Amino acid sequence: MNALVLYFDGKCPFCTAEMRRLSEWDTQHRLAFVDIAQEGFDCAPLNVDLAALNRELHGRTSDGRLLVGIDCMIAAYTLAGHGWLVLPLRVPGLRRVLASLYRAFAGNRYTLSRWLGYGTATACDGDTCGTDNPFIHDKGPTDAAEDRPSRRDTRQLAVRWMYAAAIAHLLVGAAMPWAADATLFDTYHRIVEQSFWSGAAPAQARAQQVWWIALFGATLQCSAIWMLALVHLGNRTRHRMAWGWLLVGLLVWAPQDLLISLQAHVWPHVVVDAVALLSMLPPLLYLWRKDAA
Repeated sequence: MNALVLYFDGKCPFCTAEMRRLSEWDTQHRLAFVDIAQEGFDCAPLNVDLAALNRELHGRTSDGRLLVGIDCMIAAYTLAGHGWLVLPLRVPGLRRVLASLYRAFAGNRYTLSRWLGYGTATACDGDTCGTDNPFIHDKGPTDAAEDRPSRRDTRQLAVRWMYAAAIAHLLVGAAMPWAADATLFDTYHRIVEQSFWSGAAPAQARAQQVWWIALFGATLQCSAIWMLALVHLGNRTRHRMAWGWLLVGLLVWAPQDLLISLQAHVWPHVVVDAVALLSMLPPLLYLWRKDAA
C-alpha cells in the first residue's frame, strides 16, 4: 500500500510537471497519483467535494488521514526523499505567509503555468490513468534512456531554483520591516553589538539596528522584484543576457559584502553571504552557458 495518494489537477501544466518530478524521485514507490481532472473521477470516497480538491492539493495517507495544501506538499516531498526542498514550509513564522501564497498560486495556476513557461501537459495517457502512478508507462529496455532527466529538465530545474531564490529574497525582505525587533533576531543583534562594543551596547545601538534592518527589508523587496523580472525574461526569451546581468550583480555584491563583514567580524553575515553565493552562482553559470548554445 502507498503511504500517500496525491489528488492533483492534470489539466494544470505546472502541477503535472511537479507530480511527474515527484514520481521520478519516488524510487521506493511510496506515492500514488490520481488526476482529478480525468473523466469519471469520483471524489465521494474522500468526503470532499471537487471544488475543494481544485482549490488546494489533497492527499490521503495509508491510515486514512486527509492532508491539504502545504501539509500535503511537506508529506509528499519528504516521502520522495526531497524534504529539504520544503523546509521553509515548516518554519512557523513563514508557514502562514507561504500557505497564503500557495493558495493564491493554486487559484491562478493555469495563468501562472503559462507565465512560467509550462506548456500543455497531460498526466494520463489511455489505460495508464488506471494505475497508481499515471506517469509510469510500460517501456522496454531500449527506452531506459528516455527515463533519464533530459537537458531541458535540467534547465527547468535551474530556472525553478532561481525563481525560488528570488521569491525567498522577496519573502525575507517583506518580513524584515515587521520582524526586525522580534526575539528571533536577538542572537543576531547581540553578535553585531559585540563586534562594535566591548561591553554592553547602549539601547540606542539596538534601536539603530532595528531601524536599518527594517529599511533594508524594503530595499531587498525591490531587488527581489528586479531579480524575478530577470529570471522571467531569461526563462521566456532564453537569452543569456538576463543570466549575465544576474551574474554581474551577484559578483559585484558578494565579494564586497563578504569583505566588509569579515573586517567587522560579523560572522552571521559571512555565513549568509556564502550560502547565497554558493546557492545561486552554479545555476546562473549553467543557464548562462546553456542559453548561449
